[in-house]
Amino acid sequence: MFKFVNMFFSIWTSIILLFMYGFSCAVATFVENDFGTTTAKALIYNALWFDILHILLGINLFGIIIIKKLWQQKKYAIFSLHISFLVILIGASITRYFGVEGGMHIREGESSNIVVTSDEFLTLMVFDGDEIIEKYPFRVNFIPLKENKFDKEVKLNNNDVVSLYLNEYTPEEEAVSNAIIEINVKYNDEDIDVLLIPNYTNLNILPFEIGGKRFGLNWGPQQIELPFSLELKDFILDRYPGSMSPSSYASEIVVNDHLDNSSFDYVIFMNNVLDYGGYRFFQSSYDQDELGTILSVNKDPGKIPTYIGYTMLTISFIWILFIQNGRIHKLITHLKKSKMFEFLLLLMVFYGTHSYANNSTLTQESNINQDSNEIVMLVDELKNNTLDHSYKFGYLLVQDFGGRVKPIDTLAMEFIHKITQKDKFLGLNYNQLFLGMIIYPDKFKQIKMIPTKTTKLRELIGVDKNEKYIAFNDVFVDKNIYKLTNYVEEANRKKPALRNQFDKDILSVNEKINMAFYIYSGQIFTIFPDPSGNTLSWVTPAEEMQLDSDDIDTINFLLGEYFFTFHHGLKNNKWTQADEALQNIQDFQKQYASSLVPPQERIELEIILNRYNIFDNLTMVYLSLGLLLFFVVFYEIIRNKQTLSTLKKIIYILLLLCVIVHTAGLGLRWYVGEHAPWSNAYESMIYIAWACAVAGITFFRKSYLAISASSILTGISLFVAHLGFMDPQIGNLVPVLKSYWLNIHVSIITASYGFLGLCFMLGIITLILFIMRNKNNQNIDTSIINIHCINEISMILGLAMLTIGNFLGGVWANESWGRYWGWDSKETWALISIIVYTIVLHLRLIPKLNNPYTFASASVIAFYSILMTYFGVNFYLSGLHSYAAGDPLPIPTFLYYFVFGTFTLIFCAYFKKGLKLSL
Repeated sequence: MFKFVNMFFSIWTSIILLFMYGFSCAVATFVENDFGTTTAKALIYNALWFDILHILLGINLFGIIIIKKLWQQKKYAIFSLHISFLVILIGASITRYFGVEGGMHIREGESSNIVVTSDEFLTLMVFDGDEIIEKYPFRVNFIPLKENKFDKEVKLNNNDVVSLYLNEYTPEEEAVSNAIIEINVKYNDEDIDVLLIPNYTNLNILPFEIGGKRFGLNWGPQQIELPFSLELKDFILDRYPGSMSPSSYASEIVVNDHLDNSSFDYVIFMNNVLDYGGYRFFQSSYDQDELGTILSVNKDPGKIPTYIGYTMLTISFIWILFIQNGRIHKLITHLKKSKMFEFLLLLMVFYGTHSYANNSTLTQESNINQDSNEIVMLVDELKNNTLDHSYKFGYLLVQDFGGRVKPIDTLAMEFIHKITQKDKFLGLNYNQLFLGMIIYPDKFKQIKMIPTKTTKLRELIGVDKNEKYIAFNDVFVDKNIYKLTNYVEEANRKKPALRNQFDKDILSVNEKINMAFYIYSGQIFTIFPDPSGNTLSWVTPAEEMQLDSDDIDTINFLLGEYFFTFHHGLKNNKWTQADEALQNIQDFQKQYASSLVPPQERIELEIILNRYNIFDNLTMVYLSLGLLLFFVVFYEIIRNKQTLSTLKKIIYILLLLCVIVHTAGLGLRWYVGEHAPWSNAYESMIYIAWACAVAGITFFRKSYLAISASSILTGISLFVAHLGFMDPQIGNLVPVLKSYWLNIHVSIITASYGFLGLCFMLGIITLILFIMRNKNNQNIDTSIINIHCINEISMILGLAMLTIGNFLGGVWANESWGRYWGWDSKETWALISIIVYTIVLHLRLIPKLNNPYTFASASVIAFYSILMTYFGVNFYLSGLHSYAAGDPLPIPTFLYYFVFGTFTLIFCAYFKKGLKLSL
């Protein structure tokens, strides 16, 4: 017995249980993606065996705390941290088994006191005439992937017994429309089979007679009747100006308490909840006609212990970072005793080349039909005469499809870059090219500016197969028959993973053709606000406008005047009249849309962001400086002496300047976008890159190894941010993200990726050092130990931020829509990452695994959980946080090589792993 207790309350058992838990969660996310949330909950999240796993983890943790007597070792921060997880587990259990989660639907002018639960129930009802006098609900969860069982005996108020038994469950896929269950009911020696389909309204329950008594059955959510009601006075939906996208929505309600006949008014909106009668009401959704609201309703008796656990966890992690007898202090002390931080070696395989803003000028001969001298002259005139005016044109405001008012400089940059894959083309900057396309569409439709990748597509279109660019007119027959229609439809029908390069080229060219059409047709030129003030949508003369004839004439005159004076300025290189015409349009915008026009300094700063392209241009700077620092340190290790200290300091100063510029860029984007710059995939990547850089420059400034690794990782992160699937456009926030919790939760959790990414890089370096170990250079062993210390410090910081950020996300979710945890794929994989790094940090407590090789290998492998959390979930799994739509993207080929290289490196380092760690 004593042996079993020692075995169960051991670190080995903890690691095994944590691995089982993390693996189960990972499997559940794929089950949910393929078979739905209900199936995942039934098979895993809400299954009895998963509850038992929770209990075993809790008992194991509690037992280790007792056996190790953490409170007697003066490790109070560690003791508090582990206790916090037990408190959170207790709070979550109370919420799970005693909480209520559901919804309430109210139409304007009506009231409701009925909460419809989220869970499904099979409810037996006893009738007296047409009145229901008894109800017996049973929580059920019928799914197609397992054998469904239901067998209950119900004792009625008169002590009679009714037996209910599930004969058959027919899933929706096999039934004609809805899923069907067949329940056998037995009473007074009689039985009857009852067929049921899901009934979510609890209305129209058809009674049946058996044994001389009337019964009813309902399969669906349970209805909870509250002692108070909510009346909807008005539902208010605000949209972004000129857009159908919701900016916010709110419900003006009256709470009527029937117990004390009191009432009061309240407004429920996103991140502003109503607490009353032990229930919380959250704004969830609304009816399509905007005359009704849908509220999430939550009753949570486990909230207080859960929040206490979250608070203890946060305080404990912060405490751990600063205690004198803690692990971090011990590692830092070792590093301070070391005389130098030596070797830095980095091996990264880049897939493809950087799609950088190419300022080189393509020759006109390669892109313009030489039979059209008029077009050649037009391009020359645009290039030579319009530079100054094009900058002024960039300040003109335009309203995009999302309703955001921004300088046309931003719109031109986005569209031109997507169409040509360049910021300059034919020697024209994006504003010059945009002007040419919108003022001289017939001419520019003949210019080959749309890139292609396959000769098959060029042959299909009928152009020279060696030409890499095609013209807009090349894909049309007689200007109105689109050559690619059938091919686009066929490519769209294929799953992304089954599309070949020709299909991808077809879809890419089709997208560019559509974007060019928006410019040529003038539909993109929404620069005129509605003078009548009836709508906040801006218009263009290219569309049919519901405006007064005088307003239409004014708009046509302003645009015509500008086009005429522009043409005159282009031919004579005199721009006074064109500048004045441009100013007239800007004055029109200010006169009729003053409330929507951004401040002048915001416009100027946005244009600065566009023209300097800060984050893209920093990519190669970070990579170059990081690699240069690597070679400098490598040279010193080979020579076994420090001879280039001055050069290292210069590189450090340059990297520090890069971080300052990077920080300023984030600040500018924050100011321009009017929200924190981490609300989408692109912004989170540039923020993660910033966190990588700050981690190296600030926390590990005495280690050129860590600085070099963080610099290269920063460059790689920025490189990824500017790949084709990332959208750098500044957009409006959806309502739920308009919360201070966005700044707290997202900033902390994404910053953790920077530290854990640094762990990955340091792990790679350590494994390479193991391969290079030899008896003649003991300096390498010293370097390995130093790198290990930095790696472990970075991992503790990263895990602390990841854990705190994840649980703060739970608080945000609970305060915004009434639940901490919904087993969404993103939050689940964040939890898996926490488990993975928890396992890695606890490996040192097992003597055989307490060595730099094991830790380095584990830190490299663990980072794949972060890649899955950030990229895999976003693009391959469905969920609240997912960017995936429809079928997932195919897994990039380079990832297979990346994984193979990782495990090859670990294997090669294994043969020289014999280095002990005395820390």
